[in-house]
Amino acid sequence: MKKGGLRFNEGKLKWSLVSWKALEPMVRVLMFGADKYDDHNWKKGLKYTEVCESLQRHLNAFIEGADNDEESKISHVGHIMCNAMFLSYMFLFRKDLDNRYKDENFNKQYDA
Repeated sequence: MKKGGLRFNEGKLKWSLVSWKALEPMVRVLMFGADKYDDHNWKKGLKYTEVCESLQRHLNAFIEGADNDEESKISHVGHIMCNAMFLSYMFLFRKDLDNRYKDENFNKQYDA
């Protein structure tokens, strides 16, 4: 006798692989932003390069040994995660905000 019902989950996202506790710093940054600007303000749109620059600043600060952002007092890791999520959202839904410079030489081969 079989136990339990059938489920057809092949190819579906496995949300159980996500560490929700590890996402708490990102949520704290979102809450800080909601207080400072407004709930979901970021969904109004952010230019790709501005998001990348903010992400890079927080990543650089973290690499240099700083744990928390001076203004928000929240971890740089939370800001990094937030910016990565913002970039993912903009990339998926706001192609109109893609202001990256497309260097035609970027993928060309060169002689060293």
